[in-house]
Amino acid sequence: MADTQEQNLPTITPVDGDYFRAVDDPGGSAASANVTGTALKAFLKGYFDTLYYGLANIAFTTSDFSKTSDTTLANVTGLSHTVASGGKYVFTAMLFTTSSATGGVKVAVSGTATATAIIGMVEMMGDKYEATQFTALNSAQGEAAVDVGVRIEGYITVNQGGTLTIQFAQQASNGTASVVKAGSWFKVVKVG
Repeated sequence: MADTQEQNLPTITPVDGDYFRAVDDPGGSAASANVTGTALKAFLKGYFDTLYYGLANIAFTTSDFSKTSDTTLANVTGLSHTVASGGKYVFTAMLFTTSSATGGVKVAVSGTATATAIIGMVEMMGDKYEATQFTALNSAQGEAAVDVGVRIEGYITVNQGGTLTIQFAQQASNGTASVVKAGSWFKVVKVG
């Protein structure tokens, strides 16, 4: 049988029960095996999901994340994604928070990844509405208000791959906890 590179194959639609012949290194000493349509589709789905969207493109908090008498930004448990070197991503986070008017909330986009370029907006919707643009990782934005909804949206061109993470702290140290509520989320989509 000639190498598939030399054949004109018809277009086919894989069906779960179909078998395909997989050949490794058809130009050299070939090793081959039968592959089911089900296995092929599962492999391709995993490959393309990882290539274009990462392993999972949305993350949720499953429990409250609290900061008390603490203005030091820390990673919000569960709100992190892995990004690849050279990748271009858009991201959106929605944090549902509670706090005292004195403690307030402070957020940042951080992680182990480095950025060639990043631009974003932090919107804080509480007693008043504030929107602040940022152009660097670890740029803290905050507001002293009760029960603030925080939306973070942006774009990043990744220099060195790693994690992209949402961080949270109190705007001003206070004995009443500032809390990111369970159900807050962070979505990252690879666009290039």
